[in-house]
Amino acid sequence: MGKLERYFDAVARIKAEGVSANGWVTVVRGHDADLKVNIRPGMLRRCNPDQVASEIRTALLAAVADHRRQYRQLRIDYFGSPIGVEPFTLANSPQGERGGS
Repeated sequence: MGKLERYFDAVARIKAEGVSANGWVTVVRGHDADLKVNIRPGMLRRCNPDQVASEIRTALLAAVADHRRQYRQLRIDYFGSPIGVEPFTLANSPQGERGGS
């Protein structure tokens, strides 16, 4: 297996995780790209709908940022440069210009 094949194999195995701002929600993106969303018991009783949406959104964005960080690091490890892969920040997110929840 050549270097490029090993790189693509490593990218396919990335498992990313994100935790919401207040720790209510955890999102895991497996190597198969499936998302698993875990909500701590009691959140739906204690939080209003806007807070629930905000918790899910921050956990999902944290998982995306973790995936991007790992992907960027693989580019550095295999090719010596992250060219073409910028770090993910809230400003890069689809709604980043609107700010938080």
